[in-house]
Amino acid sequence: MLVQHVIQIGAILSVAAIILGFIFLKATRGKGYLPYVVSAILFVGGIVLVCAATPKKIEIMEVGLGGWGIASLFAAGISFIVTAVSHAYQVHDQKA
Repeated sequence: MLVQHVIQIGAILSVAAIILGFIFLKATRGKGYLPYVVSAILFVGGIVLVCAATPKKIEIMEVGLGGWGIASLFAAGISFIVTAVSHAYQVHDQKA
């Protein structure tokens, strides 16, 4: 049950980060690193949450802090990859 919640939270955070990355990518027209800021914030937040996990379980929506951290790290990784690929294609299309 816990694994399902963590995967679901990670998927929701990932979709939100990808959408914000696309919006920032269109706003900057492929110049700069603003599209990656959302993923970087998720990554740092995930590291903090994983490190803050304690044996005394603190739960948010039936998921402990470690689960939230793992979900954030998953979302950051996926959104970094998708944003980087779309950024590469946008820059390549502008040069052609």
